[in-house]
Amino acid sequence: MSRRVDYVDAEFEVIAGPSRRAPYAVFNDNAKSGNRKRPTLTVVAEKTSLAARVLSLAEGRLRDMPARRFAGLVAGFALASFLGIVGFAGDGQADVQPLLITGVTSTLDYSGGMRVLSVYGSIDNRSDVEQRLPLVLVGVAANGRQVTTTRVMPEGAAIAPGESRHFMTRLPYAGGKMPDVTVSFAENGVSTR
Repeated sequence: MSRRVDYVDAEFEVIAGPSRRAPYAVFNDNAKSGNRKRPTLTVVAEKTSLAARVLSLAEGRLRDMPARRFAGLVAGFALASFLGIVGFAGDGQADVQPLLITGVTSTLDYSGGMRVLSVYGSIDNRSDVEQRLPLVLVGVAANGRQVTTTRVMPEGAAIAPGESRHFMTRLPYAGGKMPDVTVSFAENGVSTR
């Protein structure tokens, strides 16, 4: 018959502290002798404001949120801020400058044996109301000095909302190369081109 064997995993033995003295004496220089009481440490609770408590609560909720939901929340905030920036970052010219000069081109042509400067462009009404058309000034400068300035009266006295009116002028020009042409409104507060 086989005999049953007892297995012992560990044996614990209590060892007493050393009975002999340490070879070097240890002294505490910070200990004061006398009957003075030792100071006790007191813990002062930090007073937190309502905003700090709300922020710590929000931080705890965000830490407990699953990673996918947190990523979706961050993407939503980024999209909302982008749309807000795009919405408020309009150029604002439709309100400040309702009339705008666009499409200005100038060419040198021959008409009746004379050299002429032809200037073409259009005036756009970018507002939601009918606007009065001001005079248009066409300035010609060559070699850094003003050669001539001409007033162009656009057709009609008013321009409807969203409408575009074209203008054209021909000026005699005897110079050699293409001059610098500036087109602007005669009134202040309207855009120049």
